[in-house]
Amino acid sequence: MGKLVCMRTTLNLDDDLVARAMSATHASTKTAAIEMGLRELLAKAARERLASLYGSDPGAKAPARRRLDRHS
Repeated sequence: MGKLVCMRTTLNLDDDLVARAMSATHASTKTAAIEMGLRELLAKAARERLASLYGSDPGAKAPARRRLDRHS
């Protein structure tokens, strides 16, 4: 991964929402809980982009499966 750059930001967050997120994720800090949430939000968006591609290439075929050599 690249160089980590930290950025201080002031946010107005619902205290109860942050507390519930910290409890649900066992995050030890508010920063950890927010970072987890942002990472999950990005992962969800990536899954949605991938799912939107389903069927977008009617000529696509599944690749040939490789057989595992069980005698090694």
